[in-house]
Amino acid sequence: MNKNISILGLILHIIIFFIIYLIPFNLLSEIILTLVLILLLITYLTTFYLLYHFMFYRIPIYIYGIGVFVIGFLGNVIAIIFSPEYVMWEKSISVLGHHPGGMFMRIGLIISYNLAIPFFIKLSKALKDETVNDNLRKLAVACGLFASVTAMLTGTFSGINDFISSLHGLFALMSWLGGLVGTFLYGFLILKNSKFTNLIKNISFLITGILIFYLIPFFIVNFCNLFPETSPVYDFGRSIFLIMATFEWVLIFSILLWFLFNSIYLFRENIN
Repeated sequence: MNKNISILGLILHIIIFFIIYLIPFNLLSEIILTLVLILLLITYLTTFYLLYHFMFYRIPIYIYGIGVFVIGFLGNVIAIIFSPEYVMWEKSISVLGHHPGGMFMRIGLIISYNLAIPFFIKLSKALKDETVNDNLRKLAVACGLFASVTAMLTGTFSGINDFISSLHGLFALMSWLGGLVGTFLYGFLILKNSKFTNLIKNISFLITGILIFYLIPFFIVNFCNLFPETSPVYDFGRSIFLIMATFEWVLIFSILLWFLFNSIYLFRENIN
């Protein structure tokens, strides 16, 4: 019975994923599109809950983390290979999504952060200890889930029009903020848990620092964009914007490496 439910849930999960990915954004009104996506997302997360309850919880935690790294990394690399006109140190990652290889990046983003959800859940359980504050542990997994879901929504929405572009930017920002708080909290919890070394703790804090140093110029640029194009403040924002594309790629690969390094450590220490 459990096996049948698992297979049915997995099939439904995959079908909903492709429905969300293939939605004709340009043919639907903004209100209808929003309602459809909310309904699909609720169904998608419901099928995920069933899959976790009947199937995912049996899989070792490090498999999910390695899966996040491999699928996310390959999605980006393949996207760049199939988009020779895209220059990664000149254009943002969002621009890559509009190029011929962009679908690989978007699908890789959605699938990898789908795997990140059970990783965060199982990592939170692995961190459970009498020396660890349980409320902080629950907050950490909540931030991880929030960052994962908003990252998937970032990959779902691609800038076909101003409304979709705005949602893409909003979900990307929410994902960055969720990841910033999440990596900091996991680093703090790892610091309190004797099963983990200082190296793993420092990696989490390093990623937190990279996120902070990315978001500071991000907010400066967006603030400067509020001024007229003839304003020196606007010019200052444009000068900072020139480094943002490279910094964004550093951030993306740093986050993927966070999953990889943690997974290698969890596998080596047999923590699940």
